[in-house]
This record gives sequence, C-alpha cells and structure tokens, in this order.
Amino acid sequence: MAGEGIVPSIGPFGVAAGVLLTVLAGLLIEQLVHFISWRYKRAATGVAAIFAPIITSSPELAIFTVALLQGQAEIAWGSIVAQPFMASTIIYPVLLAVALVSWAFKRRRYMLLHVHRGVAIPLLVFTIPLAPILILHPEKYGAYGQLYGLVLLALYVLYARYMLKEEEAGGGEAKLWLRHPALQVAAAIAAMYFGAEWMVSGIREIGAALGLDKLALSVILIPIATVVPESIVALIFIAKGKDDEGVSAVVGEKALYSTFYPGLAMALGIYTLEPAAITALVIAIFVSIVEIAIVWRFGYFGLSAPLGLASYVYYAYCYTLGGACF
Repeated sequence: MAGEGIVPSIGPFGVAAGVLLTVLAGLLIEQLVHFISWRYKRAATGVAAIFAPIITSSPELAIFTVALLQGQAEIAWGSIVAQPFMASTIIYPVLLAVALVSWAFKRRRYMLLHVHRGVAIPLLVFTIPLAPILILHPEKYGAYGQLYGLVLLALYVLYARYMLKEEEAGGGEAKLWLRHPALQVAAAIAAMYFGAEWMVSGIREIGAALGLDKLALSVILIPIATVVPESIVALIFIAKGKDDEGVSAVVGEKALYSTFYPGLAMALGIYTLEPAAITALVIAIFVSIVEIAIVWRFGYFGLSAPLGLASYVYYAYCYTLGGACF
C-alpha cells in the first residue's frame, strides 16, 4: 500500500500522524456505515461487510489497477494474495489485542470477541474458494481458471445481495460530520492514504535512526502498519464492543479478497502461482479453517491468533531469511 510514494515524508512524526489520520478515516467510515444503514434501511452488519471493505481496500485496488496497466501481473496478483494471508496471520491477532486493551480500559463488557456462530459460515464460504486456485495453474488450465474467476465474481455478487437485504436496520437518524456522503467518502480515502504513507515512512525513519535492519523492519513492522488502515473500521467497532459489526467488516474484507479480486484477476488471465503465493494461500486456508472451527464450537473470534502469528514468523523465515519451506 505504502512505500516510496508521492506523499512527502515527515520523519518519525509520521507514525503518530499516520495513526491519527487512519483513526480519523475509520471514524468517518463508521459514520458512513450507520448513515447508509439508516438511509437505505439495511442492517449495519451487512453494510459493514460490504461497504467498509470497498473503501478500505481502495489503496490496494489502486495498486492492482496500476500494476495491470503497467503489465506487472505478479505485483497485481501479489497484492491480492497478500490480504487473506495478512488477515489470518496479523489482522486476527490485532483484533484480539484491541479487544483485550479496550476491555482493560473498561470500554468493553467482554474480554474476548463474542460473535454469532453463523459468522463461521461466511468464513467457510470465503475460505473454500481459495483452495481450487492452488491447482488452477494458468499455464495448464488457463480457460478453466478464467471460468473459475467468473464463478468467484458471481459468488461475491450473490453474497453482497444477501448481506444488504438481510434485514432492516433500527435506531434513530444517523448524522455525518461532513454532511454529504460523497464528501465523507473522499475525506476518508484521503485520510487513509496519507495515514498509511506516513506510518510506513515514519517506521522506516525510526528504523534508520536506531540502526535497525531494513529487511527485518520491512517484514515485521511495515505489514502491521499497512494492516491498520485495512482493518480500522473493524477495530473501532470492536473497541466499542460491537463485535458482530467489527467481525462482519473483517469477513467482508476477506470476501472481497477471496472472490471479487482474485475472480477478476483470474477472469483476465493475469494470475500466477509462484512458491511464495502458494505458501501464503496454504497458510491462509489452514489458519482460517482453525478459526472457523473455534467460532463454530465456542462462539469466540480471534483465538487462532497464536497459530496465525507463528505462521507469519514461519513465512518470514522462509522467504526473507532463506529457510526451508514446504
């Protein structure tokens, strides 16, 4: 998402500025979720699952589009594969950490994330489509891969229709800080983009000042900085004790990156299965299955965090430190 971009660096202060802007973007989007839910009489969980991920994924969509226009299929596909992997290994633990901190400060009633067991169903639905991608090699099954891509696009459309027609939303009239929805959307995207750029550049500046290894810094810290903008809406909901809305936003993000984006890439025939991509997909599928089993059996979300973090360390070891991988 962020890197050596067009946004000028402001040094180590970029971390604080980036966090503030990202939180502001999340609050703007949270208001939009409630506004759309009220205005169009849709359940907030459905709006959070569909609308919020579309906005928070806009930087990745830009990377995907630019990479395609420049003929960089590997980069375009990598930006897609990275999200399910990061969700399973980093985002789930971050959500759990936010819940624990919020509970410690008495902002939440429960220490852990309580969700309806039905959350496991969409998690399962959007984990299964990742598996066939591992065998649909473009050099062998190009036509079948493109057909499967169209199936994934259709699946996301059906999911969106289901979520947005699930039930009517209750509550009073919702207000927007910027009064107009389009203006608030634009402000949220701008704040999220600048926040992400400054967070990453700030982390790099701190690393350089402390003499930290750049490779280790990019593997350990920068992905965490880029995860925050992607999951900020979910983090805000969870910090307020609205677990169903928060988890719905995470599931919606996963749905987008497990069906719509890979479906588009496969339909266009620009996906590739390098070893790093295969490993990331396998890890995402495995951790997600464990998470699904925990949610279905106990009704808690995020308890796969230790496995996810261990998988992240394993992946970093394999592809940055020259370790042996499967």
